[in-house]
Amino acid sequence: MSQNIAVALEGVSFAYNGAPVLEDAALRIGEREFVCVVGPNGGGKTTLLLLILGLLQPRCGQVRVFGGLPRHGRRRIGYSPQHARYDPRFPVTVLDVVLTGRLERHLGGRYSATDKKAALAALDEVGLAGKLGWPLGALSGGERQRVFLARALACEPDLLLLDEPMSNVDLAVENRLIEILQTLNRRMTIMMVSHDLGFVADVVETVVCVNRKVVVHPTSAITGAIIQDIYGGDVRMVRHDHRYAEEGYTHG
Repeated sequence: MSQNIAVALEGVSFAYNGAPVLEDAALRIGEREFVCVVGPNGGGKTTLLLLILGLLQPRCGQVRVFGGLPRHGRRRIGYSPQHARYDPRFPVTVLDVVLTGRLERHLGGRYSATDKKAALAALDEVGLAGKLGWPLGALSGGERQRVFLARALACEPDLLLLDEPMSNVDLAVENRLIEILQTLNRRMTIMMVSHDLGFVADVVETVVCVNRKVVVHPTSAITGAIIQDIYGGDVRMVRHDHRYAEEGYTHG
């Protein structure tokens, strides 16, 4: 397999308790690509990310990350889940949260100077170096999203997997996150789950459509017919207030 391929799936199927979630999925993502994963709720988007992480095992087929098994490449993967669980009353600082992104490289005991250096660099990249000692609960929603992104960056990844990082943030925060991701994409591969098709149209060149099957399209080829096939109806273009209709997209 070419070393230029970051993620490859061949004939991958997966089921929860016998219920199929992904069927015969095939996918190749090159190094330093920025792709967006779209599809309906329950269509298999998060499952796809967990298979790439090696946290789930396919029923059949194979998953490769940088040419090897996912578990062997996990130290090269940064991951931010869709719903980061935290208690705003728990006395944890921003730096404490970001340091947890070093756990795959951390051998136990106190965090090393290398761990702290990586965490501080990650916070600097997301523009929060000045708030490392703040309680997580004292931050705005957009700042917390950037903290969770920094946690995923703390492991110094070559592949960044993000599950709905733009959910529940306003347009200004979304634009800030987009700028950060575009900068990160210069040195790493990014796979991001999103329901925001306006984001897809503006930022990425490749869309991975997941609804039990996995189909890859260039962004320019996404039409109303494709969107209806994926979601079963009109879908609003959140960022630009467009929606896809049968003949293409229109202003809302």
